Amino acid sequence: MSTPTNTHDRDAAVRALLVDTVAHTPRRRRRWRLPTIAGAVVCVLGGAAAGGAITAAANPDPAAIAAQNRAALVVGGAGPSYLEVVGTPVGRVGSANETITVGRAPSGADTFTWVATCRTGGELTERRSGVVRSTASCEAGSTTSDTYSAKAIAGREIRISADRDLGWTLSYGWLRTPPMPEASAAQEQAVDDGIVTRSEYLAAFDRFQGCMTARGASLGRIPTSSLFVSYGAPDEYALDWCIASEFDAVDTAWQVEHPAPSGADEGTWGSQRYDPAADPRYAG
Repeated sequence: MSTPTNTHDRDAAVRALLVDTVAHTPRRRRRWRLPTIAGAVVCVLGGAAAGGAITAAANPDPAAIAAQNRAALVVGGAGPSYLEVVGTPVGRVGSANETITVGRAPSGADTFTWVATCRTGGELTERRSGVVRSTASCEAGSTTSDTYSAKAIAGREIRISADRDLGWTLSYGWLRTPPMPEASAAQEQAVDDGIVTRSEYLAAFDRFQGCMTARGASLGRIPTSSLFVSYGAPDEYALDWCIASEFDAVDTAWQVEHPAPSGADEGTWGSQRYDPAADPRYAG
């Protein structure tokens, strides 16, 4: 049985994690807060990479020219459609090892995105400050990407090591996010005590739906009986705007309180059964 002290400590920990998550996570369309697979495999190449001055060795072969010509299109298409490309993204092709040194973000940029495509199969390893960050198999034609805030990645160096015969195309560059609203007073009140109950979770989702409808992007009829509500909309700007205003912090807290069941993924999100009797602490 939990003691009052343990309960207080856990509430404080949840609140601290919530504040840190909301403060340091870039606004983006997100129903699933656990690590997800983008493309056939996850080949993490840039745990922290950003800079207005992005430098890498030149490779003036036709494939490199094609990669550079497509870089803006690739980077601009890697995130929500409302993000704007800032500066000139870089397109690189190569094999074996590559080092990217990055500086400060250009004026107006707040987000950095990289996109990697393996032209042949093999294994990629990413190192930062000499420490291995990730190693992954990468099939030919598979693509993965990631996005980082400017504050988190300025001045970093990425070292990519690849199997000798593995060929890759890497595109990376800066994006600007249009202004997003702060959390509404109702959303802040729901998370202020460090606990989000089921009724607060559903009330926040109702406000989120109302926001979407008001912006002309109704979600339609969305089932709300599962542990996590699953939703989507083609208007990504409206979606992210309303998530930031009405749902993001509450959704984060609810997912911290309720870890996803074993085996859950994007395909099953929204189908996990919610049993109030088994969740007395948060069912109110």
